[in-house]
Amino acid sequence: MSTDAQQIATIKSQTLTRMAEITAQPKPTYQIDGQMVAWGGYLAQLQRTVDWCNEKLAGEAPFEERSQGYS
Repeated sequence: MSTDAQQIATIKSQTLTRMAEITAQPKPTYQIDGQMVAWGGYLAQLQRTVDWCNEKLAGEAPFEERSQGYS
């Protein structure tokens, strides 16, 4: 079973792959059968997903805090 961090990393990887596909062959915004398809908005939504993943993964990473005492 994968950990939360592994699942988030997978989501980030899949989202970046989709972003690469979209930007490799950009498409215009269009309307079909009354439905608007806005690729720029979709790309922005994907970027927000990547940002969310980065925030969550940063919280999972171990960190070291240095301090110095004075007498």
